[in-house]
Amino acid sequence: HDSTVHAVTDVSLDIFPGEMIAIIGPSGSGKTTLLNLMGIVLAPDTGEILVDGQSTNHLNDSERCRIRNRYFGYIVQDFALIEEDTASQNILVPTLYSRQRKSNAEYKKKMRSLAEKLQVADKLKTTVKNLSGGERQRIAIARAILKDAPVIVLDEATAFTDPENEAVIQASINELVQGKTLIV
Repeated sequence: HDSTVHAVTDVSLDIFPGEMIAIIGPSGSGKTTLLNLMGIVLAPDTGEILVDGQSTNHLNDSERCRIRNRYFGYIVQDFALIEEDTASQNILVPTLYSRQRKSNAEYKKKMRSLAEKLQVADKLKTTVKNLSGGERQRIAIARAILKDAPVIVLDEATAFTDPENEAVIQASINELVQGKTLIV
């Protein structure tokens, strides 16, 4: 009895700069696995993943992290924030690993601007464990957008948002990712 799950098989997909695409399907159909393959969080068992025309199959973990940090901003369903850190510390995490360093002052200025647009500027010094779900979500969005990655990946990032806030968050994301590639 073979219990191997083939979450993603026979997929060929080209995504071009500036495109907005949605991956839809029922729960358990492999959407998150596909996003994790595209964002080189996972390596494929077979086949090849290219990022900006370059094969990623031969990369080691640290090289994958470097490419992921350069090209991708992630917003995941549970937001993946560090509970004991402040909102601003969480937003700035990707800048710690960026090779295209701006000054800390530039990052902080952009962080404040994003926080204002996302209506969480008053929460920057608040510890994440003391934020509401909607505030956490907006902090995660600011973190994903801060470093100007050309590709933004949202994995059910608004799944637990009430309808009124979902419209606000969708409008914010659409405004903040203009010109970027958006994969939902």
